[in-house]
Amino acid sequence: MRRYYLHTRHGIFYAELVTQEGRKLTARSTGKTTEDEALLVVAEWLKNGIPSGRKRRLRPADVVMGLDGILKAIRKTDFNGDDAMLIASALKDRGLISVSTGKAGEGSVPFPVFLETFWDYAASPYVREKLAHGHSIGKRHCYESTNRVRQHYFPAFEDRPLNSITRQDLKEFSLSLKDKGYSASSINKILVCGSTALAWAFREGLIPHDPTAGLVRFSGEAKKRGILTPGEAEAVFNAPWMDKRAYVGNLLSITTGMRSGEVLAVRKSDIGDRVLSVRHSWSHLDGLKSPKNGEERKVPLLPEVREALMGLLEENPHKVDNPFVFYGLFEDKPMYCKSLVRGLKEACSLAGIDAAARGIVFHSHRHYYAARMTDRMTADQISRITGHKSLAVYEEYADHITNENLEEVGAVGAEVFRNVLQFRKGA
Repeated sequence: MRRYYLHTRHGIFYAELVTQEGRKLTARSTGKTTEDEALLVVAEWLKNGIPSGRKRRLRPADVVMGLDGILKAIRKTDFNGDDAMLIASALKDRGLISVSTGKAGEGSVPFPVFLETFWDYAASPYVREKLAHGHSIGKRHCYESTNRVRQHYFPAFEDRPLNSITRQDLKEFSLSLKDKGYSASSINKILVCGSTALAWAFREGLIPHDPTAGLVRFSGEAKKRGILTPGEAEAVFNAPWMDKRAYVGNLLSITTGMRSGEVLAVRKSDIGDRVLSVRHSWSHLDGLKSPKNGEERKVPLLPEVREALMGLLEENPHKVDNPFVFYGLFEDKPMYCKSLVRGLKEACSLAGIDAAARGIVFHSHRHYYAARMTDRMTADQISRITGHKSLAVYEEYADHITNENLEEVGAVGAEVFRNVLQFRKGA
């Protein structure tokens, strides 16, 4: 196979080198006007290297041939903007160029606009993918993420293309949030909105590199929720409550460790003689959904609390087959969670407790329950009741809690919570 071909242009000899695959490369001028002189130049190229680049440095013939092939492929292949960014990213990884933006393709959409669509529950391909694979993702989570995008990412990134975002951009963004006084926990939540979307975009080939790789999260103690003392709990639940539903909802939570959404989701069919089945959680965006961690469970129901629940059922104005215990204005929706929280704050105020200063919130009941029961029960028994389970723990204790355990926990609960079991019929 021939290594090259010679031909003349305007009296100058040009050489077309041939690759081992038999492909001719772009013709290069030898600068010579006679064939013999041109042959000597070509022989020199093949032996010592071909002058290339602005400085005309000698480079091995196979390297120059390879580069020539790459350039031909780039010029003739049907590339789009994202393909070009992949090539640019490969050059950037070698430290040869600095990638700041792309030209076209899906990666050229403004970064904040991409984030807004990414967290749009109805339109997001990410959400659709999660749901198709049986993973849980709630409308409320997407709603809160969208709000963070609009509040923080739109002002910070405006029309910056998705494929222009770098790790340095994210670092500077996070530091600006710190300068504005946001806590480490809040900053991390804001960053997750962007980093989750960027990592997904990289996996889907929308951007050539993952700018979140190696991004350091902020550390710091999250603001701890407060917890009532036994004496304070007694005072709170013996204070006059304006809303009976709020009273019973808080009472149910503090004596079972149930979350607010689980409390609101309780329906008539969930109430047993001594046991309450926690089958659902309620969100006014998602409606009825599975409890957190996707696990149904049973909790011991103290007689006084059961009586209070049945009392609310009797007062329920919606006469349907399986009504919500904590009824709202409409038969297919329970009361708003804000009513539970407002009732707790009012009762705390009447008991002389500054809920805001102490960090007392509805979720504090779960901490109170766990703290009061820890001295009397094992961690396994408590976690089965409260649903406080990581995936590893869930897999280890996936079996249902036994009736014997329920009775034991119920007996301990009756003693532990007797100070708050003072249901006021006029509440």
